[in-house]
Parts: sequence; C-alpha cells; structure tokens
Amino acid sequence: MPLAPVKSPEQLLDLYYHDLRSHLLEVAAGFDRIERAGASADPRLARLRRIAALAVDGQPERARRLLEELSVR
Repeated sequence: MPLAPVKSPEQLLDLYYHDLRSHLLEVAAGFDRIERAGASADPRLARLRRIAALAVDGQPERARRLLEELSVR
C-alpha cells in the first residue's frame, strides 16, 4: 500500500515547479539542437523520444518505467 504524501499536491508543485520547468526546457532544447544537426535517424534519439513520452503519459510509476527503458540495450 503506497504511503500518503506528507505534503499536499499544491505544496509539492510549489516545491518542484521551477526545477521541473527548467529540466523540461533543457530537454526540449537538447532535442532541438540534435534535430537541427541532422541526427534524427539515430536510434538513440528515437529511444530518448520514447522515454520522454513516458515521463508525461499520466500513468503510474513513471520513474520505474523510465529506468527500465533506460536499462534495456
């Protein structure tokens, strides 16, 4: 049984909003740079796109699923 968070969703959002926003911007800029350079056919980029989609799919256990995808070779 999962433990209830000590903080409310609003408190957690207050705590993490700016960091998450910054990291998402960094990820988007990285994809832009790579694609402008012409590496769009690289299988690693396709894998990163799949992993990025996991991060925002709204399904539970995103961190676990993301780590599992990263560990697949």
